[in-house]
Amino acid sequence: MSYSNGSVGLCSCGQLALASCNRCGRTLCEEHARTLPPAPAGISANALGRFELAVRIADGPHCEGCRAELGNHALAQANDAARAQLPEHWLDRAIALSGDQTRSDEEKLQDADLPSSLTSKDVAKEFLRRIERQPQERVPVSPPSLMRNPDYVEGWSVDCRRTEYTAGGAAGRYALPCLISVDGDLVGPALEEGDRHGPTWWLVLEEDVDIARLVRGVAQLLVLSAFMPQSTPPAY
Repeated sequence: MSYSNGSVGLCSCGQLALASCNRCGRTLCEEHARTLPPAPAGISANALGRFELAVRIADGPHCEGCRAELGNHALAQANDAARAQLPEHWLDRAIALSGDQTRSDEEKLQDADLPSSLTSKDVAKEFLRRIERQPQERVPVSPPSLMRNPDYVEGWSVDCRRTEYTAGGAAGRYALPCLISVDGDLVGPALEEGDRHGPTWWLVLEEDVDIARLVRGVAQLLVLSAFMPQSTPPAY
């Protein structure tokens, strides 16, 4: 039944309803006829896209609950779809997973299948064997003195450390940086008094390296390096 003012009754929120859900018949005000359900957390990019498309293109007015049902149906189809085959080598798998849209973050962690014996030295060695670009960063590895400048090492920065610090004036904590040197070492700053890192970088201990994060980091560097122009590092 519709009224002269165009309403079809009352929405559950108490406002005048101007439409009814095409699936369940629930009367809806203008706002609730447009309300979209939130996407579930922890799903793949492909599943997220399918869910959002399904809830948006529903034919005619739909309540939030019925839109969610349509989205969950599309989500189930995405989750049931076959996953892309992954390479055997652990770094090739990481590279493939970095661009995989069909797996959730949890699936990517499980499917990484890293060897239990893998060390940071192994990862750095394999990365240096594959990288075809010159390093773009340099960090001091000895303190300066009155008579001499600090020694520097060149390499590629990667997020892989477990130790965190508090930056001055910033809220929250941040992972200490790390750099893969051209010699295959992982170096990074140490913490000083006040929970801030100092200017001199040192060898990073194996127990301070998150191997899974390191592998994902070097995989991303290798992928991005293909789009970077070759350049000669500046002379110092």
